[in-house]
Amino acid sequence: MSIYILILFAFVAFAFLVVARKKYDYAMLFTIAIGCAVNANIYNSVSAPVMVGPVYFSIDSILYTLFMFTVIICAKDYDIRRAKILTSSALAAILVSAVIEFFAGWSSVGYSDTLLIKFIGYLASAVGTFAGVWAMLAVFKKMDSKANINLTFIICVLLASIINSTIYYSGVIAVSGRIENLFYILAGSAIGKIFCILLGLIGYYINTHFWIPENLKDKYPVKKDVDQSKIENVKDE
Repeated sequence: MSIYILILFAFVAFAFLVVARKKYDYAMLFTIAIGCAVNANIYNSVSAPVMVGPVYFSIDSILYTLFMFTVIICAKDYDIRRAKILTSSALAAILVSAVIEFFAGWSSVGYSDTLLIKFIGYLASAVGTFAGVWAMLAVFKKMDSKANINLTFIICVLLASIINSTIYYSGVIAVSGRIENLFYILAGSAIGKIFCILLGLIGYYINTHFWIPENLKDKYPVKKDVDQSKIENVKDE
């Protein structure tokens, strides 16, 4: 039953992004990005796992993919500079959250190795996100206008996810020694992210063809079902 709740949340989360972009597009991209980036570190396969057989699924794969889509959409519909500003703000929020959680835990239950490992996990995630996004935007800059937008988004988001996961888990393993069931955690994360990438592509198509943000209507004009020139020719006859 739990896996169906995750699937439902994925649909709701990406649908919310589509709907929210209509009125205050850039502000909503900013808000959703920060919320997803921070909470993806709190609710992951260790703290909030959903088991399907031996495979670990978690809400963090949905949140992180949604975060990556806000960044790549910002780069595509606005510019890379704004995408980097959005990412930097999300990274700052992750680090602030890490410091708050560390001191809150220390003051509440005292210092422990678990507390330190969680803090380092936040740092590793921030470093991984920075490296992944900057690499993603570099590839996006090369591919934009030269390749199909869907292919560009798929390659960019997958690249950022792989870099982030590599750095994050390497950092945690370096501190804790090992991670139980790492293979099954990575498998669940990959499946979840691929599914969410498909949702992201569908959502972006809707936002560029039907439910277009107010400030992007000049960039993505609604296509007429009937060619206006044909209508004029009929009138002349």
